[in-house]
Amino acid sequence: MSVELTRTPLAPFGIVLRVEAGTRWSELDASALHALLAEHRVVVLRGLAPIEKAELPATARTLGPLQSWSFGAVNELVPNADAKNYLYTKRAVPLHWDGAFAGRVPRYLFFHCVEAPADGSGGETVFVDTTRVWAKTDEAGRDRLRALTFRYETAHVAHYGGAFESNVVAQHPHTGETILRFAEPVDDLNPVAVRAKGLGPLESAGVITELRRTLYAEDVLLAHDWQDGDVVIADNHALLHGRRAFATSEKRHIRRVNVHSPERTWRDDLRDSIRIRRPEFMVAEIPILLLPLLLLADMHALAAWQWFEAFLLFFLLFHFGDMINCVSDRDLDAVYKTQLSEAVYGLGVRNVWRQILWTVLAAVVVAGHLASSTGRWDIVPLVLLGLLLGAGYSVPPIRLKGRGVLQVVTLCALIFIGPMVLVARIAGVALSPADVGLFVAYAVMQEGIILVNTAEDLPEDEAAGVSTSAVALGLSNAVSLAGAMVGFGGVALVAALAIRIAAPIGLVGLAPLLVACVWVFDSLNTTWMRGRGRSRDEAMVHVRASARSMPLWITATAWTTLFAALVLATGWGT
Repeated sequence: MSVELTRTPLAPFGIVLRVEAGTRWSELDASALHALLAEHRVVVLRGLAPIEKAELPATARTLGPLQSWSFGAVNELVPNADAKNYLYTKRAVPLHWDGAFAGRVPRYLFFHCVEAPADGSGGETVFVDTTRVWAKTDEAGRDRLRALTFRYETAHVAHYGGAFESNVVAQHPHTGETILRFAEPVDDLNPVAVRAKGLGPLESAGVITELRRTLYAEDVLLAHDWQDGDVVIADNHALLHGRRAFATSEKRHIRRVNVHSPERTWRDDLRDSIRIRRPEFMVAEIPILLLPLLLLADMHALAAWQWFEAFLLFFLLFHFGDMINCVSDRDLDAVYKTQLSEAVYGLGVRNVWRQILWTVLAAVVVAGHLASSTGRWDIVPLVLLGLLLGAGYSVPPIRLKGRGVLQVVTLCALIFIGPMVLVARIAGVALSPADVGLFVAYAVMQEGIILVNTAEDLPEDEAAGVSTSAVALGLSNAVSLAGAMVGFGGVALVAALAIRIAAPIGLVGLAPLLVACVWVFDSLNTTWMRGRGRSRDEAMVHVRASARSMPLWITATAWTTLFAALVLATGWGT
């Protein structure tokens, strides 16, 4: 360690490291912590400077890559009266190991105690050193353990679920020691069924009872009594862990981050390279590409290879914007969008910037070749403007995403209007004011939906000092503006499409779009009404619930617009 500390062994294993009050985590030596964890299994640090939630992922990442859940990296272990999973109650948590249902077992569990229960009120986290269990087991008992395989099943109610099988005896991936993998049955909220493979119900229950008796022996079990500010790091491979119940009147707030091993393969690099390009957005990007083509362009205007280049250029530009946003927001994303943050750190920040540079070069080359082959040289300045705007949105000192309401205007131009104008120009369309007005109406409608996602991140953006549109407007006004944009943009879009239809039968093509717009507008209006007059924390609950529907709203409005354009393109109603 690079700082002075007092070491106190725990019984039967583990160690407490007390540092001078106010010592920052960055002053500690990560390699020394790895060595202590290999020796003691559990390391308790006391006296550290407070670690805020936004800092916790970066703090834990010094020990290895982070595990990402649906809620991000930080698991808030605090009692909740509406909990659907036993982890978030005040009741006991049976022994288990983390990551079993996720398919990848983390190396360490990194706990930070925000608020501990009063002395003697329970809530201790219990750890069982399975290497000690194995060491004291005779050869006949070891044979019985080697023969055991358990099947685990639970509903996917919380952040985990499904079914898997695991041998009881395994090998520690870092030390090579023999370890045990076993999770007790859960007869509580979100129950977990456990059955020994190849044994009948009674035999299986008997084996589980025998295992429990062995695992809860005093010489292999550590019960950690929490203190405010404790940081506890535990070896998730060697240990099983659980929790004792705590008093009904007591609070207990623990934050946990799971830390993986640093080993990577080329598959990890490929996965993360795809991830930072945000392929999930393609379902909403494809309509942006096809709308101007269906409504305005002659599909015979370009050769097949030119269309291929046009599509390639379109997605290169979107990938550029997504990648530069990921690398710029890598620390801001660590808490709630951990997959993106970990993809950047897994690839390496320099590597991501190299990919961005190659994407820029490819976009410029393709744009230049398209401009040369079509004679439409305005393609090149449009592409350069898009690249500059995409960089300016995410990168300081401009950082348009932190310029209040200007963020909304920028996204309308960057994501929707600009790409649609570019596609139309590549196809040789001479755009009229009515054409541009249609693009603007579509952009306003879609950006209204995206604004809900911005509002969802308001507390984190505010804490990070990023003045997004939602921060500048306030939560209620942001949701109100989102609904107004969907309403006015949707009406304008329907009108812009309707005037292009000559025969009444063609109006049938607008019906799905109209339904989608009304649905989204009504949902946003309901969200605004539920949050009006409430505290921001209460209103955020409703906004975050609505934000979960954002991908569905974007998809519904985008593809119903595309359907209307397809009706027009096929000559129906004209």
